[in-house]
Amino acid sequence: MTDSASSDLANHPEQARLVLVRHGQTDWNLQRRFQGQEDIPLNDTGREQAEEAAQNLENFAGLVREENSGFSWDSVVTSPLSRAYETGSIIAKHLGLEVEGTYEGMQERSFGSAEGVQVTPDNWQNIEEIFEGIEPLENLRKRGIAALNTALEEHAGQNLIVVAHGMWISQVLTELTGEEVPIPPNAAVTEVRLDLLKHSNEGV
Repeated sequence: MTDSASSDLANHPEQARLVLVRHGQTDWNLQRRFQGQEDIPLNDTGREQAEEAAQNLENFAGLVREENSGFSWDSVVTSPLSRAYETGSIIAKHLGLEVEGTYEGMQERSFGSAEGVQVTPDNWQNIEEIFEGIEPLENLRKRGIAALNTALEEHAGQNLIVVAHGMWISQVLTELTGEEVPIPPNAAVTEVRLDLLKHSNEGV
């Protein structure tokens, strides 16, 4: 990792646990449409997936408490898009918390004129050549890392749940690890080990 923002993120030793959660399913996910920054709501399946994610996070906390009896999730923050915010609200309610903030930089990649168009192998591979106004991946990664840094700073020392979007999560993790990370499934929970990221950064 050579980006200074990545280095900043990897140096939050007070942050005990951080997880990234993709929002639940929407109708556009089901129809395989480019969603981007269009504010498409969860469907009923997406709400069920959010409940499942909440249960997984509760189970996660139970496992951690086997070694750290005082562990609990402290805060939930999200992208401002409603599919992420509602997923975060469902998770927060299940865990006895509230959504404590939304961050513009956690929005999904903007797909410009592709938003609403059905995804095909060809247009997925050649999206920047076919459509206009596609947000560069470099920009997505930069704003994603910056938003995550801000959330970590504002919730220092807390066990934090971040609910965002598939491409956003993929590109943030790709930036941090230096390896291509695939887009996670709807409502998937991914832990980010900041101590390992710090070690990785020091070795570059």
